[in-house]
Amino acid sequence: MTDHLSIASICRDLPGPDNPSGGVFVLRRLAGMARHATVEALQPIPWFPIVAPLSASARADNHRAADLSITHAPMFYVPKFLKSLDGYWLYRSIFGQLAALKQSRRLDVIDAHFGYPEGVGALLAGRRLGIPVFVTLRGFEAEYLHKPLIGDQIRFLLRNVDGCICVSHFLQDLALKNGAVESKTRVVHNAIDSSVFHTGDRQASRLRLGLPPDSPIVISVGHLTARKRHHVLIDAFSDVLQHDGRARLLIVGGKSFEADYPRRLRRQVAELGIEDAVSFLGEVEAGLVGEYLRAADVFALGTQREGCCNAILEALACGLPVVTTPVGDNARFVVDGRNGFIVPVDDRTAMARAITAALQRPDWVPDHIAATLNVGDWDRVAAEVLEFFAERTSRRQ
Repeated sequence: MTDHLSIASICRDLPGPDNPSGGVFVLRRLAGMARHATVEALQPIPWFPIVAPLSASARADNHRAADLSITHAPMFYVPKFLKSLDGYWLYRSIFGQLAALKQSRRLDVIDAHFGYPEGVGALLAGRRLGIPVFVTLRGFEAEYLHKPLIGDQIRFLLRNVDGCICVSHFLQDLALKNGAVESKTRVVHNAIDSSVFHTGDRQASRLRLGLPPDSPIVISVGHLTARKRHHVLIDAFSDVLQHDGRARLLIVGGKSFEADYPRRLRRQVAELGIEDAVSFLGEVEAGLVGEYLRAADVFALGTQREGCCNAILEALACGLPVVTTPVGDNARFVVDGRNGFIVPVDDRTAMARAITAALQRPDWVPDHIAATLNVGDWDRVAAEVLEFFAERTSRRQ
């Protein structure tokens, strides 16, 4: 039945000329779905006159990524103000294209990524067009539910959507507490690309990357935003250096929506006097991320909020012990002493101790750590999503 579904997927954050690393996990799922169904990807692109105009690439009708054509939907909005209207602005941006798809009989399902504003806007459009709407919760909802007016819109969405995919059990619990019907929810974790993220020869990777062969290396992967708590990791790493001055910290990830945070991190490193031991590698393409992970000894991320953290899944797939926090579903994947350590959020001392213990432990076996990871590839994720769509739409009919 899934072979006959025509799906319009809505997401503001997708890889493109202006943001190559945006929404890569959304894109991978869409690419997997497109092998078994008809997928039209619509990308609402926010704009406001003079203050936030559309870029040259955004003014084009579409762009391609992962063999998918992504159609642009310019979305008027007001920067920093009236954020409770963003769901309505998004609805206005996508409605005409969705109506055209329905008229041409190429629309069975609307597939929204993130509860707000995509989910809310998609629900408004779906109710008007009489098309089933599904939403995927990815983590931001945990914050938005506490925002005045926006939280009420998300709860309305959860009560009325045809299906809710959650990338973690944590998000499923959150959805159920806020009005979702259990039979309409499904947990589908993210996946990894095993051709890129796998175990390998650590010294060979270090040689290829020009990294010192004998230094203990800690690596962290994540956008440079305060939620990822890189500042806590840097403080903890300065304590680790007291135990082993040879240690090195590699931080992979580029700036995101918090423009000052990367500068704050560099100032912090300078003030601690550890500039020779910390490297900011910026945006790194996936294949090279896998190489850096295989070259390291320990992965560490003090993140404050997650849905399903792909960086942790990828580190485990590369055989690295992981030191992280219990947010999202992290503790479902990282088991103390088996493949890493769980520490409290914002606890510099606990993180430093865990990293030191992980570096000093001699009996980590990368293949054993990789074997603890039980997630599939993106084709399996796509198949689970399509099966859920088919199940829910058949019940609706």
